[in-house]
Amino acid sequence: MADLVSKPEGDRVVIELYPGDPVELGELSHSFAALARMYERHYRQVGEEAPKLRVTKLQTGSVTMEIAPYAMMMGQVVVLMDNGVIVADFTNRLWRGIKAFSSSATDAPRIDAPSDEDARDIKEFARPLLGKPGASLGIKHAKYAKKDGEKTIVVEYTFDETELNRAAINIDKALDAPLLEPPNALPDHQIKREVMLFMDQANRGPGKAKGRTGDKGVIPSISEKALPVWFRKSSVNDLKGQITKEVNPMTSTFVVDVQVQSVAGEAKGYIVTDVHDAIPSDPAE
Repeated sequence: MADLVSKPEGDRVVIELYPGDPVELGELSHSFAALARMYERHYRQVGEEAPKLRVTKLQTGSVTMEIAPYAMMMGQVVVLMDNGVIVADFTNRLWRGIKAFSSSATDAPRIDAPSDEDARDIKEFARPLLGKPGASLGIKHAKYAKKDGEKTIVVEYTFDETELNRAAINIDKALDAPLLEPPNALPDHQIKREVMLFMDQANRGPGKAKGRTGDKGVIPSISEKALPVWFRKSSVNDLKGQITKEVNPMTSTFVVDVQVQSVAGEAKGYIVTDVHDAIPSDPAE
């Protein structure tokens, strides 16, 4: 066991890989790189780098490591003030991402799937365990006391061989999924012009034209539910850019044209075909 940071206190994400068989070093390298990419996507501030994940402890036997976000300040590695919040959120995000794809059809409640980028990195992260009998994955949020360094487990999640393999299969299916209905097959009544769109969830990545999307929105004149939002590809206009670059997408109103994707007459998603206006919220409100 090797301690790589002298200060014992603080919050850690504890990752425990039980592959059952020896793992190639290259597989572990790709696995950890995927974890770092997923972290940086969600904790990078605008114009700034995300605090780096650093390994604070390694343990042999199973592949066990403790990681925590640290920042460089005046040439020194320092613990972030919101370290505990970041660790708690990232641990939960990682668990929810895997759980969304590893759940069986009868599990309830269902968890919304993450973005395509997260889905790809989740599969890459779990790759050293896939197809290996008896493999399992443990994810913990651990807190070390400042006085004596005693470890307390705040929350713990585990995934067995069946769940990990099911997640990998479902991720592949989701990334290959087409739109619910091809745009040229939509009847005229499913084309809605100059409707008000309120974003309920806005992924940081570019807008998707098909497949699983991390963007969701509400169009009250069509449905009160937050539904997936796609953006028709255009060689001239970056439709999602018009929504996310100039104003805060979560507090603004957008006037858009959409094609309504439906199943059995019920709206299931929207394809934005044009953005007419972006109305920011009133600062006085």
